[in-house]
Amino acid sequence: MFSLAQWPVFLGVILLLGGCAAGRNSSPMMIFERKGVAEPTIEAFQYCHGYGCQTKVELSLNELEKSGLVEAFGIAATPREERAAMARAVAYMEKLNGPKTGTDKDIGGTFTGYGEPGQLDCEDEATNTTTTLIFLRDLGLLKHHRLRSQVTRGFFFGGWPHTSAAVIEISSGKSYVIDSWFENSGVVPHIVPYDIWSSGWDPAKDGPIAEETF
Repeated sequence: MFSLAQWPVFLGVILLLGGCAAGRNSSPMMIFERKGVAEPTIEAFQYCHGYGCQTKVELSLNELEKSGLVEAFGIAATPREERAAMARAVAYMEKLNGPKTGTDKDIGGTFTGYGEPGQLDCEDEATNTTTTLIFLRDLGLLKHHRLRSQVTRGFFFGGWPHTSAAVIEISSGKSYVIDSWFENSGVVPHIVPYDIWSSGWDPAKDGPIAEETF
């Protein structure tokens, strides 16, 4: 239960998290359009933090950083390997951009680091992860997946609202969520089948999901 003194903070978090409940369409650009973030390119993109992209830092990747992204992705011969490669690439981008944006101390989840500088909520994470996925697509590295809109689950009565980046496996048409919100900055994100993720999956209570199990 919350005390009367805690209600202003609680309501503030509700308003911020309300933005984490997004609708769906087929475009990965949905969240950029909704948050007023410029379409990302390797030469110029905006990195979000501060809850709901309240802070946008202008960045770009130089040739060395772009090569580092390709190296982090590595070789992926199968859809499963490609999902793992995408996760490594997301972690690389967080490690690369953290010191530039003051987000290198970001704590996994929303409530633990709430109010501290450089923290990210689910919309920040979904936006930044989708930016990485767009770069991987534009670099021609994605062979087994296509990009899709972000996915959302819950809205208070069905659990706390939560949004994440996602992709579609081309061969099966199955959606996979790439969720970096649960972990600290620079940690490899979780890859979870959408049907499991949307049911309320949480690594703290349900444990990580190994790719070989699905």
